[in-house]
Parts: sequence; structure tokens; C-alpha cells
Amino acid sequence: MVKDNKKSGFSLFEACVVMLIVGIFTALCANSYSKRHVTYQESDGHGRYECYRNAAGTLMQRYVESGNSRTVNGTTCVFRPPRYAKYILLNAVGGGSTSGAGSFQSIFYSSVGAPLTVEPGAVGNATTIKENSTTLLTAASGGGSLITSNVSADTINDCQFTYEKYSCSGEPVCKQDGINLSISFCRSEDEYVTNKIPIANIKQYSQSQTSNSVVYKDLSDLVGKGVTYEAAKDMVEQADMEQTTNYKTFYTITVTFDTTMTSVSQMETYLKSLNITDGIAAVQPGRPNKPGGVVILW
Repeated sequence: MVKDNKKSGFSLFEACVVMLIVGIFTALCANSYSKRHVTYQESDGHGRYECYRNAAGTLMQRYVESGNSRTVNGTTCVFRPPRYAKYILLNAVGGGSTSGAGSFQSIFYSSVGAPLTVEPGAVGNATTIKENSTTLLTAASGGGSLITSNVSADTINDCQFTYEKYSCSGEPVCKQDGINLSISFCRSEDEYVTNKIPIANIKQYSQSQTSNSVVYKDLSDLVGKGVTYEAAKDMVEQADMEQTTNYKTFYTITVTFDTTMTSVSQMETYLKSLNITDGIAAVQPGRPNKPGGVVILW
């Protein structure tokens, strides 16, 4: 008995029906694929928001994204964080005073949920950023001259010192060396020495202090013998002869500091580092006699 050897398969009609079904599913899913792609692109987006006053004193606020700027009108600055922003960096500078630049402050946030209200400080006033009623950042206004004890006054204008002079190689030197004061002089007929004293120590352990200068008495001999700065200063001030019999003062110095506030705000320096030259950068925020401003990056 002979059996027929027949192979089963799709007919042309059946194949067309399958292709039609696959095509319908592909068309329905295309929109979903497109949205996922856009979300990925947006998640990598970056930009900035600015709030400041222009030369005429008008409140300005704008968004800058991908090189395109968008101005927002209104009498109040309100920043609405983009939903795709991965982080928020708040930067603010207070309004400059008549003699000094405003203070610059910067705070990083991984996310901010609610819109932020920004109040750029007028001349001599602080700048604030708030989330609802909570203040997230405050940048103080510019002050007058600094006092010497303020750690911000760390630039030395002049250094004069008296010491027992000897004839040896090397000229006497008294100058700033970074965060130290470098003093080089002849301590004996054939000994030329260099002492480096932290400027912070000169301020803290000074014998006397005025608005822009300090008088500091050499403590190196005592400190070199294992006495702390604090104990050495107490010994000198109290003239404790029993403990200072073998102590030698090699010099006394008068250090004059630059206590004038800078004329350029740190906000300007910050914007320059980011190559931002228009918008808020053009009005020089925080300079003396100029309002403050805010730049928010994401």
C-alpha cells in the first residue's frame, strides 16, 4: 500500500493574516517607543535659571537651555525645577554695599519638589531663595571694611619687623607666602634663618591689634622647645621669668592687612569660569552699589 508523503504549511492567505496582525501591534507600540526615547534625552538635559535686576532696576528672570534663552515676565521671580533635572545647584550673591561686594553662597540639592521663590537683594540687602516658607539659602549683603581678626582679611599689604641685626650673607625679608608669613634674617653673625608662621597664628597670638594691623612677638624659641603657641603667648604676656629665662625674642613684627572689601564679587568670578557672559553676567551682580542675583543650574 503506497502512502502519500505530503507536507503541511501556511497558505498565502494565512501568511498575510499573520503579517497583518504583527503590523497592527507594531503600529500600536510605536508611540510608546518614541516617548521612551524622548524621556531619555530629556533626562540628560541641562540649563540654568537667572533672576536679577537689569541696569534700569527692572526685575529679570530667564531660562537658558541648549544655548537658547527664554525670558519670563513677572514682578516676582519663581523658579520651577524641570521634571527631568537630576540635580539643582543654587548660587546667590547679596547686593553690594557702598564699599564692598556682596557675599556669594552656593548649595547643591539632588532634587527640589516645589517651585522656589527668589528675592535678589537690592543694594546693601541680602538675597534669599525659599521653598514655600522655608529659606534654603541666604547670601548676605556687602559690608564695610573687614577687621584684621576676620579670616577673610588674609592679604598682607606691609610687614615691618625689628630684630637684632648682624652682618651676614642674605638680605632681611618679610613677605607673604600663601597662607604663611615668611621671615628671613640673620639671627647671628653666621646664621641666616627663615621662619614661616601661619597668618592665622599671627592674628590669634598677636600682642596687640588695630583695625588693620597686628603686632606679633616672636615665639619660635619657646615653640621650638615644645611649648604650644597658647602657652608661649601666656608666658610672654605674664612675663613669667622663671619659665622664660632661656627664652630669646628674635624679632617683633607689625603686619598690616588689606582690609578693604573686593570690588568684584565671587559670583562674577563663578560666572566667568562657566563662560557665562550675557544676561546676569552683564550686570555684574553683587558688586559695590549693585543689586544681588541668583543663578540656578541643573
